[in-house]
Amino acid sequence: MIKLGRLAAALVCLATLGSAVAAQSFPDRPVRIIVPFPPGGATDVAGRMIAERLSKVWGQPVVVENRSGASGVIGTDMVARAKPDGHTILVGTFAANVMAHLVQPNVPYGRDAFAPVILLTSAPNMLLANSNLPVKTLGELVAYAKANPDKISYASSGTGLSGHLGVELFADAAGISMVHVPYRGSAPTGQAMVTGEVDMTLALVAQAVPTVAMKPDIRALAIASAQRSPQFPDVPTFAELGYPTVQVYAINGLMVPKDTPRPIIDKIYRDAHEALQDPELRAKMQQVGVDVAGSSPEEFGKLLDDEFARWEPLIRSRRVKF
Repeated sequence: MIKLGRLAAALVCLATLGSAVAAQSFPDRPVRIIVPFPPGGATDVAGRMIAERLSKVWGQPVVVENRSGASGVIGTDMVARAKPDGHTILVGTFAANVMAHLVQPNVPYGRDAFAPVILLTSAPNMLLANSNLPVKTLGELVAYAKANPDKISYASSGTGLSGHLGVELFADAAGISMVHVPYRGSAPTGQAMVTGEVDMTLALVAQAVPTVAMKPDIRALAIASAQRSPQFPDVPTFAELGYPTVQVYAINGLMVPKDTPRPIIDKIYRDAHEALQDPELRAKMQQVGVDVAGSSPEEFGKLLDDEFARWEPLIRSRRVKF
């Protein structure tokens, strides 16, 4: 038994040593960062900005690949099946790493399929109303919706994304009912608002800026964050208007397959965290309406667990399905 114990201890030491050596040589070839959404959105922007910085630090190409579909599930599953050596990295999101497990049947990967590395950014959502909707304030919207149940349509970038579930959270708090119209990505959602196909949308600030620029008579009614947005300083928060629970934001963070050695995870975290301190990078991210985070692997993992627990009761009660 003693010999077996010593053998087991020796194997553990060898595995630890092997992981440390792998981390020292990582990366030894090009790295892929998989963005599970189309180009141009906040997730894509965050992925490309961090890829550019990591490529310089690592001396290896860091290539961003967009693998969209099924509200982020297709690209996320691709990374779940990848070799756990750090050379395939996911830009993880609430949509694919939290909400999918609540709203989609038969998600091909488990919640434990990934190891969180670092939370890159968070971005609040803003409620926009089209000019054809006869309301100018959130209070008027609630009154109109109560007088006209299921008459107001709202667009989102897909079922289970923050723009969908955030409206459901608000509707639940306000006691109103509206019709969800899912689109395939943020670009067609913004276009639907501009052309008047839908009455409302809960858009990320990064998406709200160009949408309002294209059609200035679109009204921003409230922002679903703890503070007002620098891009829209006159728009009140939902909390200011009596809905303190309506805080809805999207996140982007780096994740790797769950069996990736911890020394590699730590290296990616350290290098990405240092990259996020670059004033130029931070300024660019703020310009597009996202806040730089930089949370540790443990903090990022806890955030995902907390959000799952926060959204599960609402999704179950309102029977939200993909």
